[in-house]
Amino acid sequence: MACDERTIRVTFTAGEAFSQRPSLAVNARWAPCAWRLEESASTAALATAKLEAEVNLKDGAITFKDPLGGTVLRARGRSSNEMTPAGIPGETAYHILQMFRLSPEESLYGLGQHQDGRLDRRNGNTVLIQNNRDVAVPFFVSTKNYGLLWDNASHTEFHDGPDSTWFWSEVADEVDYYVILGTSLDDVIAGYREATGRAPLFPRWAFGYWQSKERYRTREELLSVAAEFRSRKIPIDVIVQDWQYWGKLGWNAMDFDPEIFPDPKGMLDALHAKHNLKLMISVWPQVAAGTAVYEDLAAKNHLFSTEIWNGGRTYDAYSPEARDIYWRHLNKGLFAPGVDGWWLDATEPEWHWTWSLMDAKTGIVRNGQTALGSSSRYLNSYPLMTTQGVYENQRRTRPDRRVVILTRSAFAGMQRAAAAVWSGDTVAKWEVLRRQIPAALNFCLSGLPYWTMDIGGFFTSDADSYPRGVEDPAYQELYVRWFQFGAFCPLFRSHGTDTPREVWRFGEPGSWAYDALVKFDNLRYRLLPYIYSVAWQVTHEHSTMMRALAMDFPGDLLARQADDEYMFGPALLAAPVTREMYHLRGRPQVEVQEEGRRDVYLPQGAEWYDFWTGERSAGGWTVSAAAPIDIMPVFVRAGSILPLGPFLQYSTEKPADPIELRVYRGADAAFALYEDENDNTNYERGQYALIPIAWNEATQTLTIGARQGGFPGMSKTRTFHVVWVEADRGAGLEPVLAPNRIVRYAGKAVSVKCEN
Repeated sequence: MACDERTIRVTFTAGEAFSQRPSLAVNARWAPCAWRLEESASTAALATAKLEAEVNLKDGAITFKDPLGGTVLRARGRSSNEMTPAGIPGETAYHILQMFRLSPEESLYGLGQHQDGRLDRRNGNTVLIQNNRDVAVPFFVSTKNYGLLWDNASHTEFHDGPDSTWFWSEVADEVDYYVILGTSLDDVIAGYREATGRAPLFPRWAFGYWQSKERYRTREELLSVAAEFRSRKIPIDVIVQDWQYWGKLGWNAMDFDPEIFPDPKGMLDALHAKHNLKLMISVWPQVAAGTAVYEDLAAKNHLFSTEIWNGGRTYDAYSPEARDIYWRHLNKGLFAPGVDGWWLDATEPEWHWTWSLMDAKTGIVRNGQTALGSSSRYLNSYPLMTTQGVYENQRRTRPDRRVVILTRSAFAGMQRAAAAVWSGDTVAKWEVLRRQIPAALNFCLSGLPYWTMDIGGFFTSDADSYPRGVEDPAYQELYVRWFQFGAFCPLFRSHGTDTPREVWRFGEPGSWAYDALVKFDNLRYRLLPYIYSVAWQVTHEHSTMMRALAMDFPGDLLARQADDEYMFGPALLAAPVTREMYHLRGRPQVEVQEEGRRDVYLPQGAEWYDFWTGERSAGGWTVSAAAPIDIMPVFVRAGSILPLGPFLQYSTEKPADPIELRVYRGADAAFALYEDENDNTNYERGQYALIPIAWNEATQTLTIGARQGGFPGMSKTRTFHVVWVEADRGAGLEPVLAPNRIVRYAGKAVSVKCEN
């Protein structure tokens, strides 16, 4: 079936008719596209303007071709595939296997989040089962600019070896997959999101700093932390309340225990009005007997029978009625008083603490029948259903408010529910930090754009970790490096147990750890005009914020394999420090005066500026970049325009004015500065503004174009400080006091020439 010009769906069955069971992942309503069918004695070919699928009529093998006739991918024929009865009680279902033939030179990325340290998913086996630190998304992309969405939610495995490549799934009606051919990896991901849903735009506050820990135990503690951030002038937008705020009311009662959190509306009003902070709160899919939400769900038979480790039972998110009941209690106890965002924890759904994928599967399967069918069939799709339920119900309750959801698991299509993922309950170790990078890049290359993590690792008390926590200089060093990495992730969030995580727990002003943390927090806020504009590209253009180097440098073989650096938006190359430089675990002292260094590969096809010094280097080689404790290497691609805002205490403290436009010369550049009302849904109806900005290398001219669009409350005029970046000019965190040009902008196009 030709879905659109770049997407063809393949389905085959052992039955007499194709299944009418709707897909949970794919929700597209494709417009008819032009296609043609060409038949010969041995083949039948379905072709659009951009993709062709040629079927061998003898054995059913399919060759996917580009418009020039080049082979993109081969699906092997019937003799290499399997459909065997699955033995699911009460259902006709099959185990399915489809084999493919790939080109030896291509690399594959995606398939969710797997913390095995592998970026390229070739030459290995990937098991797709949801678990605490594993996210199952049955979609991959190839450096040959195609993607494959395997539309199956059961236990699935992807294998690639020298002799075979295949998908296998445990429960299916039929084989069902989509091949998407693009002109780039961005184009492939755009095709995936056209099939599974557009990612809504998070509010501006979501791109600021989130402070979390396990857990704030009282109203007084939470408000005192808010006040401390403000008194110290440490930028922050979100405080996160972890579990057990419900106290004696029962597990996940969706309400505050009045003894430990009295007057929750008053508390939320104080956070909003006095401290200019948002509150995100932990909510679980399990509810305990005796809570009102439990009783209402049980009365309608919408609870799975298995009792889990916390004594609760999991609600059946596959039932629309159950999702509505769940939201009704969420709304009454938490949303109506003023909670701003949802931390939907343990959405695998978790049944007990385990790192074993097969053990996690056993627990989910024990839930038995869902409202749609067996838990085995729908094994991996629970996070999609529960996030979608919260998203849709909040939009119905408050159509004007944007939704923010953080959750621990994901499935194909979950980006349409305004849901981000964090990497689970990690351990504070350098190797764990290093593995976060390829895990994040593969997750984002699975078509889901928003990812974060527990900065500093969730656990610190393991014997081979940092049981002294913040008192240990070795942990302080690890935390600072993790925090620096976090500042260059789509969402910037600190969380963990065992030891406090607030910035002042790591020292006082003037101490190396405190100053390094505040420096990168401030940098995040100066970057907000850039980050928010890139977030708009994610929504409007199906772009990706956290980008494996293969997305921008597909012809560079070294870039394709780089698993410890990445592009953050179109301009910035981030190279986190993932090894200790000053302190070995267990040693009593730390010396930060010594200059650490970190090798960074600069992709070929561009020149690069060191963000911290302004020095310019050629691409295609590895440089030794300075990495003292307060520096994470960051490079800027020549031919970039980087908008930096003023220092802020929170994301909407004041308009982003003046904006410093750092121009990195060496190639033509373009960037669109995006602005809207920050936290409502009017942008969906066209109420936003874009200011196109372009640099012409040949004429050495910067043009700030005519403003496009507008919105209520928009600043009619603004000031741009234009800086031509060079060595020791326009570098680092601080604004340039004497910019090359000051432009008073009133919405009409303005051009300025560089005469250096």
